[in-house]
Amino acid sequence: MEGQEAGKTKLRTEMRSWLASMRADEIHAASTAVCGHIASARELLANVQTIGLYASIQSEISLSALHDLLPDMTFAYPLCQSDKHLGFHIVENIDQLVSNHYRIPEPNPCKHPEIHLEKIDLIFCPGLAFGLDGSRLGRGQGYYDRTLQTYKGLKIGVALDIQITKSVPHDHHDAMMSHIVSESGIAIAIPWKE
Repeated sequence: MEGQEAGKTKLRTEMRSWLASMRADEIHAASTAVCGHIASARELLANVQTIGLYASIQSEISLSALHDLLPDMTFAYPLCQSDKHLGFHIVENIDQLVSNHYRIPEPNPCKHPEIHLEKIDLIFCPGLAFGLDGSRLGRGQGYYDRTLQTYKGLKIGVALDIQITKSVPHDHHDAMMSHIVSESGIAIAIPWKE
């Protein structure tokens, strides 16, 4: 277990350094490509009405353009709860989000109605690194892992190509993704065995 944690820590450090070197125009171009791939994925979105998004921070892919590209969808954004889970709230415009003490834009629970997790058809998940086997390495707080333990909908990791490898260090309690989307397109995650 210690080796797994050491591997996670090492990869987090490497990815943070690598992502810090990315230029804003590169992130913007990748974000535009990712949103285009998502909006044109008609098969994937066929039975989807409510989507869980996130507000990007630092060098994360921004999905804010989906509000315009998918105007008929309902969007819900995560709010950090005291029990270290995420609650999702319906937000019509990303400009309505307010920064929390970690400087992460979140919904205002007084203005944005909460939606039960099972009513969300698809959740896009940020992360520092992803494996094509569905593994995900988050920032280390475990909010998504705890929240998605019982979630039955689609879980899609959002990343730059440089954040994707065959697999990333993960434990049995870590949330696995069903798909990964990057500037190159959308891939179905396929678990593999050594």
